[in-house]
Amino acid sequence: MAQRLVVPAEVVLYLHADLKSTDFVRPLVCALQTVLTAPVVTQTSSLRLGPELLATPAQFDVSKVAEVFIRTTAAEGSSPSFKYLIIPHDLKFEPLRYVFSTSFGDETTPHHVGVLSTARLDQGGEMTARRAYKLILKSIARVAGLRSPEACILSFPNSLDELDRKSSAFCPDDRATLIRAGILNAREGEKGTDCSAISQRGPAGLLVAAASGKP
Repeated sequence: MAQRLVVPAEVVLYLHADLKSTDFVRPLVCALQTVLTAPVVTQTSSLRLGPELLATPAQFDVSKVAEVFIRTTAAEGSSPSFKYLIIPHDLKFEPLRYVFSTSFGDETTPHHVGVLSTARLDQGGEMTARRAYKLILKSIARVAGLRSPEACILSFPNSLDELDRKSSAFCPDDRATLIRAGILNAREGEKGTDCSAISQRGPAGLLVAAASGKP
């Protein structure tokens, strides 16, 4: 039986006002737009990240942050809108020591959301963009409802080194499924844009999507 996937009408990257380094944003948007059929846009977020959202003195509880983000942006965008909050603060999700990003929602929910931290990813524009690209692209597939096993870009890295070694591509069957659903562009990479290297680099060059750290 074919999977029922939700096709995003748009992908919105909410850039938190606390972000100091944003040079990764332009190549990230460019790379995502190369492979996705939906438009990718950005906007600034002034979401209050108060002490009640902390999991530790130095880390925010990603579930609490996501709950507030979902609530405050529920009426925004063109449905179904896939929304990603990007913050510079470290994130925690029990029982993991930290997470790079976490996704919330699937094909059965009204929300399709992710929260991503650049705290452990930021090493300059292109590298940060590559890492965020893989995290967000994996998340888009998962919150759309793709339930394939963890492999290729869907793999779950347990460290930054693993993230950097992961493929930036979906496995062939998953890619075909996402193309049929209208989520991925069947002719990705043919535009020849400068950002195409971010979306096409292989395992030796880069990263993946979703992630965490072991103690």
